[in-house]
Amino acid sequence: MFSPIDSYDVPGVVFTFGGFSVGVWLSFIVAVLLFVGFFVRMIQHENKAYKAIIEHKPVEPGPAAEGEPTPY
Repeated sequence: MFSPIDSYDVPGVVFTFGGFSVGVWLSFIVAVLLFVGFFVRMIQHENKAYKAIIEHKPVEPGPAAEGEPTPY
């Protein structure tokens, strides 16, 4: 009824988003936000880890991993 496919005899393409449509812009904005969010979270973790190393505290709870200082 609402299918863009008229016949299954001739192969064709069906586009989900057109150029410069809302779907394209929404996908682009979500991708950029995820990329920026990843770097913000990574920087926060690195700052916390370096601070813990300087203070001779374990970076994360649990057994010490290779390269981490032993808890005092």
